[in-house]
Amino acid sequence: MSSSPVVESLRGRMMAASGVALALGLAAILLAQFAWLRLPRPRPLEELAYYPSGEHLGTATLGHAETAADLAWLRAVQYYGEHRLTDNRFDRMPHVFDILTSLSPRFLSAYIFGAFALAQEGGRFDAAEALMDKGLEANPRSGRLAFEAGFLYYVKNGGRDLRRAAECFELAAQQSDAPPQAMRFAAFARQNSGDLRVAYALWENVVHTSQNPYLRDIAERNLQEIRVALERNRPELAMKRLSTPIVLTRRPN
Repeated sequence: MSSSPVVESLRGRMMAASGVALALGLAAILLAQFAWLRLPRPRPLEELAYYPSGEHLGTATLGHAETAADLAWLRAVQYYGEHRLTDNRFDRMPHVFDILTSLSPRFLSAYIFGAFALAQEGGRFDAAEALMDKGLEANPRSGRLAFEAGFLYYVKNGGRDLRRAAECFELAAQQSDAPPQAMRFAAFARQNSGDLRVAYALWENVVHTSQNPYLRDIAERNLQEIRVALERNRPELAMKRLSTPIVLTRRPN
């Protein structure tokens, strides 16, 4: 029995589609062979540097972005470790961590480790700040990440940025997963940046909420210093001279 015109039409379309798929597959194989023979081969630890942006790579993973992120994390740490032990050059590190965090936007350790590595060893505070901002945008309710962002500004090479640090510490203190020291760090940063009235309110919060008598005692002493400084209109009386510490990058989890 002969096939109907509809079946014949469908069969023709399927054959045409198969032909196109075969042609595209052959073209992909030829392109891969050409790239392998003609393009410079990246070293294994730098292979991520040749990937496209993480946003486009996420589409290419076909639903396996988290698996790709695990691989990217290993490669990123290896890339950092190799250059930390050899030439201390981290030229491709911003791209590597951008790929990683695009594949896994909620991977907090990647933002934290990447930002501190970029700021400390890489000497690229601008890239570190951009990475941390990306993390905060993707994880606005993470007290842990906000606190680490504050610490990044607190130990900024070339001079602490206490105002930005305080803003991040305060943001962290508002979240349910905030480290217990977030409010205290916020008060300390505000006080030593000269924002005495804000610092006073934050220290009062520590007095009223902390269960630790030692911390309450520290808060009371700082409150007394601020009161004296405000009464005499001499804010420097409540501000300490802080040096910029050298902080080694934290080990990844």
